[in-house]
Amino acid sequence: MTTAFNVNSAALDNASYERIWTQRRVGVALSVLLALAVCWHLDGVQLSLAFQPATFEALWSVLRGLFPPDLSPGFLKTVLHGLVTTVATAIAGTIISVLVALPLGALATPILWRRGILSAAANRNLIRPLESFASRAILALLGFLRAVPDLVWGLLFVTAVGLGSLAGALALAVAYTGVLGRVYADAFANVDPQPLEALQATGATRAQILLRGIWPQALPNLTAYTLYSFECCVRAASVLGFVGAGGIGYEISISMRLFEYGQVMTLILAFVILLALTDIVSKRVRASMRPNAGSIRRPPGIKRGRFVWHTSGYVIAGVAIVGSFYLAGFSLEHFGEANTVKNMLRFCRGMMTPDFAKEFVLSLGPLAMQTLAISVLGTLMGMAIGGILAIPATSTLVLMHSESPGNRSQIKRGLHWSVFWAARLVLNLLRSIPDLIWVLVCILVVGIGPFAGTLAIGLHTAGVLGKLYAETMEEVPAQPVEALRALGAGRLQLLAWALWPQAKRMLASYSVLRWETNIRASAILGLLGGGGLGQAIYNNVQLGFYSRLATLLLLVYLLVMVSDWIGDKVSSRSLGA
Repeated sequence: MTTAFNVNSAALDNASYERIWTQRRVGVALSVLLALAVCWHLDGVQLSLAFQPATFEALWSVLRGLFPPDLSPGFLKTVLHGLVTTVATAIAGTIISVLVALPLGALATPILWRRGILSAAANRNLIRPLESFASRAILALLGFLRAVPDLVWGLLFVTAVGLGSLAGALALAVAYTGVLGRVYADAFANVDPQPLEALQATGATRAQILLRGIWPQALPNLTAYTLYSFECCVRAASVLGFVGAGGIGYEISISMRLFEYGQVMTLILAFVILLALTDIVSKRVRASMRPNAGSIRRPPGIKRGRFVWHTSGYVIAGVAIVGSFYLAGFSLEHFGEANTVKNMLRFCRGMMTPDFAKEFVLSLGPLAMQTLAISVLGTLMGMAIGGILAIPATSTLVLMHSESPGNRSQIKRGLHWSVFWAARLVLNLLRSIPDLIWVLVCILVVGIGPFAGTLAIGLHTAGVLGKLYAETMEEVPAQPVEALRALGAGRLQLLAWALWPQAKRMLASYSVLRWETNIRASAILGLLGGGGLGQAIYNNVQLGFYSRLATLLLLVYLLVMVSDWIGDKVSSRSLGA
C-alpha cells in the first residue's frame, strides 16, 4: 500500500509539474530571458560601475553639495522669477490647447460624424464618406500630437521661435491639444443619446445638437479634466527649460551645469512646493464647481458679498490670463521680428519632406532598439524598487490594529509608524523629482549613455509605481485580510494570501501603463545624454536636418502606437484571465 501510495504521489507531482511547465510557457520564459539579455546588452549595463569607489565618491559629492540650500536674497529672486514664468507658461499653454482642442474634439466625435443615429440620419451622398474620413483624419492628428513628447515639441519650438517661455507655451499648446482633443471627443461620445435623438427629431442641426444636447451633459467631465490638464502643464512647464524653453527647469539646468548643487536643492524644493500648491488649488476649484457646492441658502447681505467676491475673482483671473500671455512671450514685438516668422516658415517647410533614405532609416534601428531597452529595463527596475518600498508603505500591513497579535507594545507601534512614513517619504521623493533631473544626477555618477537613462527611469518609476502599488493593496476588500489576521497570520502571509491575489490584476495593469509612459520618456532622455532616439533628435535639430527630424518623430509615433497596442493586449488578457 505504501509503495502504491508513493507511486501515485509521484505521478501526481509529475502531472502537476507538466501542467505548470507546459511547452508554451517554457518557450515564453526563454523568449523573455533572451529579450532581457538583449536589452541588457543594448543599455550597456555595468553593475560593477555602480559599486566602484569613484561612483560612491561622485554620489557623495552630489549629496553633500545639496546641503545647505542656497537661500540668498539674490538667488531667491531668480527662483521666484522662474516660478512665475513657469505658471504663466502653463496658463498660456492650457488656454490655447483648450481653444484648439474643443473644435477638434467636436469634429473627432464619432456619434456626430461616423456612427450612431445622428450620423445614420444624414443624407447618404458623397459628403458623408468625406465627413467620416475627415473625422478619422482629425482623430489620427490628435494621436500624433499626443504621441510626440512635450519636451520634443519644446525643442522644436525653441528651434523655430528661439529661446524663452514662448517656445514652452507653444509646445504645451500643441502637446495638450492632442490630449484634450481626444478626451473631449470621448466625453462628447459617452453622453446619454436620448436627448440627442429628441433634438434630432425636432429637426435640430449637428451644431444645435452639440450645443444643446451634448455640451450640457459633458461639461462637468470637460471641466474636471481641463483642471487636471493644467496640473500636468505646470509639471511639464517646469522641465521644458531643460531644452531652453524658460521656466524653473532652465534655472535647474544652469545650476546643474555650474555644479551649484545648493541652488539645485533650492530649486527642487520650490518645484515641489509649486506642484503641491497647484494640486491644492485645483482640488478647491473642482470642489467649488460641484452641483451642490452652492445650494445652501444665504442671507441677502452674504449673497451681495459673494457677488462682489465672484466679480473680483473674475477680474483677477482675467488680469492673470493677460499677464500670463505677456510673460510667456506673446507680444507684438516678438512676433513682429522678421527672423521669428522666417525661422518658423523655414522650420515648417523643412519638416514637410521626411528623409526615408535607406542608410538613414537603417541607422535608426539600433537607436529604436536602445530606446525600447531603456524603457523595459527602467520599468523593471522601477517595479522591483517600487514593489519593495510598497510593502512597508501599505498601511494594511504595517499599521495593524492594537488588538492584533504581537502589536500591543507602544514601542512596536511607534516603530511601525516610523517605517510606514519613512517608506512613504522615500516614494514621494522619488516621484516628485522628474526623470530629467534624475538623468542629470545619474550622468554625474555613471557617465553619459543609456545606462544613466535606465537608472533615471527606474528611480522615477519606483516612486510612481510604489505609491500605486501601496494604494491598490490598501483598497482591496478587507474581509479576507481580517479573516487571516484573526487566525494569527503574519504580515508576509497576509501579503501572499490576502492582498496579492486580490490586487495582482490592477498591479499588472498599472505596470503596463507605466511602461507605455516610459516609452515616451526614454525617447527624450537622450536630449540630456541618456541615450536612445533623443540623442539623434537633439543632434539633427542642432545641425538643421529637419527632414531627418521629421523621420525621427514618425518613428517615435510608431513606437508609442506599438506600445499602446501591446499594452491593450496585455491588459485585456490580464482582465480576461
